Amino acid sequence: MSATQAQGERALAFLAQQRLAPTPQNYTLAYIALGEPTSPVAQAVGAITDGGVRIRQEEADEILRLFARGAAASDPIPGDERDRDALRHQTIKLGDMASSAAAATGAFSRDLTAEAKNLGEEAVRTVQIVTGMIERARSAEQELHAAAREVAVLRQELEVARDDAERDQLTGLGNRRAIERHLEKLASQGQSRIIGICDIDHFKSINDRYGHGVGDRVLKLVAATLSTSCAPQFVGRWGGEEFLFVMPGDDQQHGVALLDAARLDLSTREFKLRENDEPIGLISFSAGVSIAVGDHTDSVAAVHRADAALYRAKAEGRNRVVQS
Repeated sequence: MSATQAQGERALAFLAQQRLAPTPQNYTLAYIALGEPTSPVAQAVGAITDGGVRIRQEEADEILRLFARGAAASDPIPGDERDRDALRHQTIKLGDMASSAAAATGAFSRDLTAEAKNLGEEAVRTVQIVTGMIERARSAEQELHAAAREVAVLRQELEVARDDAERDQLTGLGNRRAIERHLEKLASQGQSRIIGICDIDHFKSINDRYGHGVGDRVLKLVAATLSTSCAPQFVGRWGGEEFLFVMPGDDQQHGVALLDAARLDLSTREFKLRENDEPIGLISFSAGVSIAVGDHTDSVAAVHRADAALYRAKAEGRNRVVQS
């Protein structure tokens, strides 16, 4: 008996054990579940039948429907951030499931095709059944591949939507939401982190004198300088003219040195008005630096300490970095 015949008999025995009719759809499900034990199809079936529970016909139909059509791909994206993350993870999982099921169904179709050629004349009825199964398997494979492509597109759209939601549109840096997520991630990993808050000196005067267009250019200049000088460390826009610097580790002096290098780099930039090429003078920032070593609540406390150090830097004359 060939391996394909043996697997086919096991699939039929499984259907009999589960009291499911030996329809092509059910046979396809059993064939994949038994032949690909690590596939998502097998995992879904196993989750139901674990402990000797029989799988019901509606459950079998739902598994095939899920993998063949990717029903979740059309679900709307909830507004809540956690719901969006859950949907994103489910979409990624669905894409993997659809791809795996498509591969398994394709292998099933090829096995049936090869076995049909080996059957003798006395098995005409069997050939007819197998031929029908082959056609259904091929159709299912095509649908699965189509579902996998749709899920891939949806996954990309979700990634773009998430990136847009966490990016400051003016500077291109991560926004406050991205900063919070980054701090929470480092805290969950048990990493200490250096946190610095930078505030552009006399920014209100720049806006009042030259207008918000020039102010926006200054914000972009400071953002680019911080990103370049502090790379590869995380820099985000905290709000207004404030930026937040985050570096994993407990070397606070290193964090101070990076921000000070960015401050010195900024002081060498000559910023001119586009209308008349007039320089507007020194652009600088003041910064406060602190360290967080515990959970995320300590990150919040460290931000407050860094903010207090920033105010000391302002009081001491601006254009400097002070640590708490």
